[in-house]
Amino acid sequence: MLVAAALVLGGGWLFAQAQATTIEGTMVDGRCYMMNPANTGDTHGKTEACGKLCMNSGAPAAVLTADKQFHPVMTFAGSFADIIGQTVRVTGPMQNGAILVKSVQVNKNGEWQEVKLQTMKR
Repeated sequence: MLVAAALVLGGGWLFAQAQATTIEGTMVDGRCYMMNPANTGDTHGKTEACGKLCMNSGAPAAVLTADKQFHPVMTFAGSFADIIGQTVRVTGPMQNGAILVKSVQVNKNGEWQEVKLQTMKR
């Protein structure tokens, strides 16, 4: 148990030490994308609003870059329910391909707009 806690805490420390970077790509429902790489928008097959439903249910979000690199996004996925399938910029420290979110912008009609990130509620 102590070893597991040390690994988790150590992993957080490594993220904190990493240099912030910005990646740009399509916000995807990570779970559905991993099942079928065609699932990059909000509609998956015949299921309308699948991406939104999954994000609101806690499925992991990810950014898929133009060169098809898949980057899991480390924050509350519900923040992205309304922007699945849209072009985003995500900034934060990256480790092993995952990015710890500090800020997210979405491209709406050619303009970058800040996305309000959800936080833990007590």
